[in-house]
Amino acid sequence: MGGSLTDLVAELQPFASDLVDAAGRAGLQPRITSTIRTRSEQRRLFNRYLAGKAGYPVAPPGFSAHEYGEAFDLVVAPMEALADVGYTWQQWGGGWNPADAVHFELPGATARAKQKGLAAGLSPEGVYAGRAAHAVAFGVDFVEGSTIASLLQLFPWLRESELLQFLGQPTETLLRYVERSL
Repeated sequence: MGGSLTDLVAELQPFASDLVDAAGRAGLQPRITSTIRTRSEQRRLFNRYLAGKAGYPVAPPGFSAHEYGEAFDLVVAPMEALADVGYTWQQWGGGWNPADAVHFELPGATARAKQKGLAAGLSPEGVYAGRAAHAVAFGVDFVEGSTIASLLQLFPWLRESELLQFLGQPTETLLRYVERSL
């Protein structure tokens, strides 16, 4: 990953550079960890996020401002100072959300990325919809016509599991997940 600020869209480059310089002058040892990403890089990060191996939210492939050069990730030392860096970025007019504190973007970049993904024919809830349909079909076939609800009754200790929620309500679970990610 990583990347150079020169990989970003021209409009973002000078402001990103100014933020890195300001954080450096403040003694925060800024480091860019990600700029532009390929679709396959985004997919890899998204899969890690789904597996619970990522510390920050990750947008589905095709829906990330990183894929369009409109976002960069930045860390500082100490990390507690990231909120101050984010506040500064917001004061300058940039997009920043404490829930994804390392992510800095042009204003509106997330919404534009979502629109570009949709315009490309991608469906955020459909990223894994094919797998969901196969999993549900397997579950139903496995218990020979029983409903997923019946299967859940057999394993009450798993009732709260996201996997079983996904099998029981794949569309609703995916939509909730996508809304949190975007």
